[in-house]
Amino acid sequence: MQKKRIWALVTPCLALVAGYIAWSTYSPASPVMTASVSSDGIHAITAHRDQKLILWNLADQERAIISREANLYSAYFVKEQPVFVWQNLDNVVKAQSINGETKQQFQLDRPVYGHLMTKDLKTYYYSDIGWSIFRRNLKGETETLKATDGKAFLGYQKLLNLSMDNSEERLVSAGSGEPKGFEPPYYQTLVQVLEDGENYKNLYSVALWNLGSGEPIAKLDGNSSKTHAAISPDGQWVVSGDEAGIGLYWNTEEPEKRYRLARYHSGVFLDSLPEGLPDEEYFDSSELIEAPAGARNKTIAQAFIHNSQYYLRFGNNSHIAALFETGSPWPVKYFDLGESPELVTYGSQYARNTAIATAPKAGVLVVGHRSGGGISVYRFDAEALTLEREWVVE
Repeated sequence: MQKKRIWALVTPCLALVAGYIAWSTYSPASPVMTASVSSDGIHAITAHRDQKLILWNLADQERAIISREANLYSAYFVKEQPVFVWQNLDNVVKAQSINGETKQQFQLDRPVYGHLMTKDLKTYYYSDIGWSIFRRNLKGETETLKATDGKAFLGYQKLLNLSMDNSEERLVSAGSGEPKGFEPPYYQTLVQVLEDGENYKNLYSVALWNLGSGEPIAKLDGNSSKTHAAISPDGQWVVSGDEAGIGLYWNTEEPEKRYRLARYHSGVFLDSLPEGLPDEEYFDSSELIEAPAGARNKTIAQAFIHNSQYYLRFGNNSHIAALFETGSPWPVKYFDLGESPELVTYGSQYARNTAIATAPKAGVLVVGHRSGGGISVYRFDAEALTLEREWVVE
């Protein structure tokens, strides 16, 4: 009789445990919307269109569902920490370790459209649907660095991409390039942007921010249409690319100087030449390497892949990635990422360019697929200049 009573108590517990295991293990997911890789390259976190949040062990090639109620745009690994940050559908933000421990948790008044957290877990930056930038401290006090206009994501169908250097002193934001709609020098200054809207409301183009002061250092002009940008881990370089195929870079110590990246088939555009010359004379092709079929100048994203020395540029509607060395306009090498399964780079999915993520210190690249909830994982060898695909999950 005693044994029967014990089993009557134990059986429901075992059922609960079995149910939790079944819930937490992987089941088919819809496409990745945001991805992030831990600094050591061992783990990745992804948020999916069906609101799943999945933790991937890239070393052991394992995966587990962390939540089925995750904000699509909230998967983020804190730099140099085994901690990822995400937001649930009740707007609660959680900083959670890979072993399941909640390090921090707080409520926001809105869903985030991209966010970052500092290594000490004390400062939190986030954006909303209107391409704002907010900063929240450990006491829960929030300040506005860039105001929202309520329409930016809806109008451009992409995030205001946020990128922070390893020192956590500089931030780069990028939404859309500013067309030449003004008199020379063509682009609005930071002062004009501030006069045109409260708290840099209309600062959509690539901008470099000083996180000490909470103010933009420079407005980095020259891109057109949907634009993605990244800052190097050492904070020295900003690289950008856009839907129009324009690639640019800046040294953050001299942000007033803009440099052009070479177009894959024609070279570096020469700004200073007079009008009326043959088209080919406007390009320097002296150090171009041969581009493979399928290389596209139209850029969906770029990401540093080896510390601050090398970065990858991903073409829209292309499975070819171009490798660049910082401070140089010339592509160093091209990598074929594989035609199957098709990657998120296909289909002009600028709202999903955050489904491409790297761990620059570890040389690991993770890319979501165009359809299906899988990922492709690659490893970069800086000495051999190779990028090998290690794991494909369809």
